Amino acid sequence: MDFLLVPDALTASETRYALAQRNTMGTKVGSFSVLLETLAELWLIEPSELDWNVALQEQALAMENAFWAKSIRVDEPATFAELKASITFLLNYSPLGARPEAVPSPANRNQRYYNDLVALVRRLEERPDTDQLAEQWFKEHEELCIEPIYVYPWLPENSLYPWQCQVLEILRTKGWVTPEPDKYSFIPSPTPENENSPIQQFANTLFHSDKAPMELENLHWLTCRDHLQEVEAVTSMVQAAVEQGTKPERIAVVVPKGGDYELWLEKHFEYAGLIASNLRPESGVFDWQSSLIHDLLTSRVQPDIPMAMMSAIINPLMPWAPGVGHKLAERFGKGDELTLGNEASEQEKAMLRLLLNPPELSSATVLDWVKEIAENTQGLKMKGLGKKRMRTLLDNTRRLMGLYSGQPFIEQISNVIRQTPVATLESQEDRVRYLHAINIIREGEPLPFQVDELFVLGFNQGHYAYQLEATGPIAREGWDQLATVSGLAIPTVEESQKRWEEEFSELMRRADHRVTFLRSMNDHQGGALEPSETLLDIALCVQPLEKLDPENLELPALKAEHPLLRKTTIQLEQPESPKLKDLELAPELIQQARVNQDGTPKPESPSSLETLMQSPLAWLLYRLGIKSRQWEPKTPDISVQGIIAHKVFELFQTHQKDVWSEALFDRLFNQAVQEEASFLDSPQWRLKRTRLRNRIYRALNSFAGWCQQENWTISNVELELQGQLWNTPMRGFVDAVLTNGNQTLIVDYKTSKHGSRLKRLEKGYELQTLIYRELFQHGNKAGEVMSGYYTLNDTTLLTDKPLQPSDQLNVLQPEPNLAAQSAEAVELVQERLRDLNNGAIKLNERTDEKFWKDRGITAYALTDNPVVSRFTREEESKS
Repeated sequence: MDFLLVPDALTASETRYALAQRNTMGTKVGSFSVLLETLAELWLIEPSELDWNVALQEQALAMENAFWAKSIRVDEPATFAELKASITFLLNYSPLGARPEAVPSPANRNQRYYNDLVALVRRLEERPDTDQLAEQWFKEHEELCIEPIYVYPWLPENSLYPWQCQVLEILRTKGWVTPEPDKYSFIPSPTPENENSPIQQFANTLFHSDKAPMELENLHWLTCRDHLQEVEAVTSMVQAAVEQGTKPERIAVVVPKGGDYELWLEKHFEYAGLIASNLRPESGVFDWQSSLIHDLLTSRVQPDIPMAMMSAIINPLMPWAPGVGHKLAERFGKGDELTLGNEASEQEKAMLRLLLNPPELSSATVLDWVKEIAENTQGLKMKGLGKKRMRTLLDNTRRLMGLYSGQPFIEQISNVIRQTPVATLESQEDRVRYLHAINIIREGEPLPFQVDELFVLGFNQGHYAYQLEATGPIAREGWDQLATVSGLAIPTVEESQKRWEEEFSELMRRADHRVTFLRSMNDHQGGALEPSETLLDIALCVQPLEKLDPENLELPALKAEHPLLRKTTIQLEQPESPKLKDLELAPELIQQARVNQDGTPKPESPSSLETLMQSPLAWLLYRLGIKSRQWEPKTPDISVQGIIAHKVFELFQTHQKDVWSEALFDRLFNQAVQEEASFLDSPQWRLKRTRLRNRIYRALNSFAGWCQQENWTISNVELELQGQLWNTPMRGFVDAVLTNGNQTLIVDYKTSKHGSRLKRLEKGYELQTLIYRELFQHGNKAGEVMSGYYTLNDTTLLTDKPLQPSDQLNVLQPEPNLAAQSAEAVELVQERLRDLNNGAIKLNERTDEKFWKDRGITAYALTDNPVVSRFTREEESKS
């Protein structure tokens, strides 16, 4: 068997094409990993069953005295990645058949680190993945094989690791390396059309500062706005080159590692009528299986945070339709009961029962629960997400639980979660190679043929420059020193950089006509981007040292004179701002939003009328249930703080006759937190919980003292009031009703200060005190009824009628009389109600927010719903 050893898939594709042109049969082409697999087949070697990554993790955790013992407990995934980089680097330069030896009497930190790494390698006893085949073959290479394998290296052997060279040397000893030197001479090697062309001179001069500066010819450096404009510019130039007669296969585009250049190029080329070659099919799929396991485990260690379970409920693996899943998740987030419709399948019912009945907090029961849910999921027709893979993930979860079995449950599961990454699965399909198409290669890959036009995209800092290898805790320079004491054939940093420079220069030699570099000036967030570090080396080729100015080589793409760059001036029309008009709807349609399904009227409340007053559109959207479905993490925001404060004051009613003490308050506060926002008991919220507790205590302490001093009794909390105002049914719940003889005080608790409430009373835009006072008087004719607010942040009681001053808290009343306190609000509400009856919905204007702020009202209705913001008009003259 003949085997042509090539560096990468593109070279293999070109080589196979050349063999096919000559009808050559029985010749295998591949990279070194393919060679190892072929050797294993010929020597009947079974691949190792060891999962090297798992073994590395387990052995690293077992070495309790190693230098990484503390860091791996703090951040295991990051530490594991660093160790893997170190071990891989060490093994790449270790010979076959010999284990690395520790440094006797280590003299510095790097040598101590190295000895720990050597101990870890000895525990592993194997090389990673397919590299282990080389060790197995090394032990058996003298045994009989099925047939000889004649290897023809089609790559520079100095690009191979020492152990790879060792394999070739053994084969060479057998006489199996290039036994017939001219046998495959028909395979073309990349040879420049003109060795003396400007491009070839540039490639030979690059990185050789001792050579004289050369003339700048057929070399261009263009700057673009961002990555997307780079792709647009190169698409235009490629299209022009093809139209001018350049064959597509004689054009190559180099893209940097990472980013979305390949995706954008494919889309832009397709739109321009061009075919891109050597791209991997876009078939990545999100890992919904790992996501499900991750979310289920998270829901057990953080049950007070609903987002993990909500994410599991909407997972596409669930047996219900996506719409059903989102409704269930929304109800779960609100704490509502979860139910399925009458037509739900048995599988759906079983899944909901599993989710709603989580197990006790033990690793065995949680694992069984996760497994049962996984088995009850539906089989998605997504490539790579089959049942076999789910079983593998569950087995790995069980293994991880066993690995951390000696830890407390929360810590154990948290470690398993950290080892369950969730990401998009990369496509494992080979790149598609087309004839007569534009060739796309990635940074660092060789170009195995000559081209006329070479475009280098993303020529920014961090790309197309020598980068130190990832070597983990021991810096790359430290390995240079270790090489002398360990006996490993590790090249120095200078040698590695020299090899990279040769590879980059070789890429430049592949261009026969022109090289164009493009880079971005800004990223997508507008941040400035710098050119590649290699631009300095390029500038040394074409500029004298005393006039060195690398960025002077660059020209903006829209101003540059490039033979292929076509620019067109387009006169953009000045867009007119849309003229938004008030909505004119049929009164019957609005009426439907004001009645229940059984036809009974939906009562308004003080808050709904305040919304109507601020924004009729926001009121309509609220009535129709149109709102943002955005998920937000639970935090102690102003709303949650208000809910807890209200609950504490509500609980206080049943204890108002008890002896007041701080211990009594703590019982009430703890109960309120547990019932309304149990997530605040988590350690990360300890400080904010304490601050909230202190604020509510000061407010309730003053309020309780005032009630006792002035003989007020809390007779009702969360009292429902109903009635009719302005021919409109009304309904509301008051926070507290206080009585003192024939006097009644309706109180609403607010976590803010009193300033804005006082301002709205004085400006005549107070609505709630009027409504509650009127509704209460409908059912209670006797006695004097007052209404007001108790603002917790400044312990102020603000009432619509005068009360006696107190040294327990601030007692304030507005100057206007009762009618004047609400006159403007009543007039506006009545106007809004008339508009609704006529089918008119007035839109807001940009100045409305300030209008309401000047009257003491924070207009949440204008900002809470994005639809309202979208349909807000620019300022217009008020009639």
